[in-house]
Amino acid sequence: MNPDDDAERRPLLPPADDNGMPASTAGKQSLTLSQRLAVAVPCLVIIFAAEIGASMIAAPMSQIAEGVICRRFHPDVVDPTTDARCKNADVQAELAMLQGWGMTFALIPGLLMAVPYGMLADRYGRKVILCLSLFGMLLVQMTDVVIFLNPESFHYRLVWLDSLWIFIGGGPVVYMALLFTMANDVSTETQRSTTFFYLAAATIGGELASGPLAYVSMRNLGAWSSVFIGIMCLAAAALIAFAVPETRQPKAKESDAECRGQDVRRPVSESLRRRLSDGVKRAAASARRLFWDNRTLGLLLFSLLFSTLGKYVSLILKQYTAKRFQWSWSEAALLSSISAAVNLGLVAVVLPAASQVLLTRLHYSPSAKDMLMVRSGIVASVVGAFTIGLAPGSAMLVVGVVVFALGYGYGPAMRGLLVVVAGDDDVGTLFTAMSVLESAGVIVSGPLMAAAFNVGLSWGEFWTGLPFLAAGCLLSVAALIVFGVGVQEAETVKTVTVLNAEGDDISG
Repeated sequence: MNPDDDAERRPLLPPADDNGMPASTAGKQSLTLSQRLAVAVPCLVIIFAAEIGASMIAAPMSQIAEGVICRRFHPDVVDPTTDARCKNADVQAELAMLQGWGMTFALIPGLLMAVPYGMLADRYGRKVILCLSLFGMLLVQMTDVVIFLNPESFHYRLVWLDSLWIFIGGGPVVYMALLFTMANDVSTETQRSTTFFYLAAATIGGELASGPLAYVSMRNLGAWSSVFIGIMCLAAAALIAFAVPETRQPKAKESDAECRGQDVRRPVSESLRRRLSDGVKRAAASARRLFWDNRTLGLLLFSLLFSTLGKYVSLILKQYTAKRFQWSWSEAALLSSISAAVNLGLVAVVLPAASQVLLTRLHYSPSAKDMLMVRSGIVASVVGAFTIGLAPGSAMLVVGVVVFALGYGYGPAMRGLLVVVAGDDDVGTLFTAMSVLESAGVIVSGPLMAAAFNVGLSWGEFWTGLPFLAAGCLLSVAALIVFGVGVQEAETVKTVTVLNAEGDDISG
């Protein structure tokens, strides 16, 4: 065997130390800077490349879809980008419905497969599942290209079926959960939130870079050029994923080997039944620990159902801007760069610096620091959503986008808070549960915002911002939950949960 191949397969995290310290703690403390960077740098590059790809595809694909729908409704349209009929309510309502339900259908397979893939990642490793996720996402975009390049042969609603590719790897739900899990695997408790902020900064950096790139390519080379560049970026992210070291703990791998050795001595049918039964028991036990035994954790997780509208806002925002303020799709793509610039400064500089000040100078506990950031972020999101929805002109729209962007730190801070409250046990399952709940929120919000946009169109121009008013209301529910949970309560529940877990281990 090639020594390099053996080194590539060697896990990054070492087993438990001689003093009995868990591998999750001992491994993180013993990692060198180069070992941490070997995971962090590829993860950041993957997020950056994938975000550029996704963002460069979104705006031009919306323009392409609008043109296809417009020509189906008005066959005599020559140039959909300049024909005013393509901005009529019938075309815009159909486009909003196509994108809203499209997002819902795209997330359903990921929602169904997230927990199984999360358990597989905890059992067999993060890397292989990450590669599968990116490959499935790439197939989705390539299928979209085939359908929209041949509108005479394929009805545009067939794009809803390309979500079937998400069953390969679980799609964005599993992809993001795995990246945050891998980052957590090599981060200590004090580093965790800062690490998550930098992962979010890579996402924003990709979005920031993609806005001008999409604008230039769409204006000079056409919408399809931006789409193909985006697909190449996604392909690059999938290739880079192969270079990420495995971060799953070897202690779990040794247990797997023991289980496999026991299974060899059993009949195949008995082995399969045992594996299925054990999997169901582990999933039920994890769900009980996350939602029932730890009520505070359950409430915070439940709030994610209402706080995920921001993931859909970027898509509906472009259509809203193009319709209400008569911006071109390429100009609307630049609007996302304004939001990305604010987000990047927030999570790359402001929030990490604030985190250090709160921890070192003001002596906040990790959970108190994360809770403060979570509450600040959700308030900014609520105010920004209502400002966008009520904006009378472009200037106020930009103000609303900037305020809404200030709430971007909510997600990374919430992840850090949840890990502090829950502890390191079943961290892969925790992040997967977070992604499932976030996806469930988007599944509801996609059709909801599309329906709200259609209702707003029927009520008149002022009410085209109705989706953002609905978003503000739902985000307010998340804010009520977050402000209703006390920091001391969260820390107390964590302590009780740890003691219960130790008691279970002793009794076992």
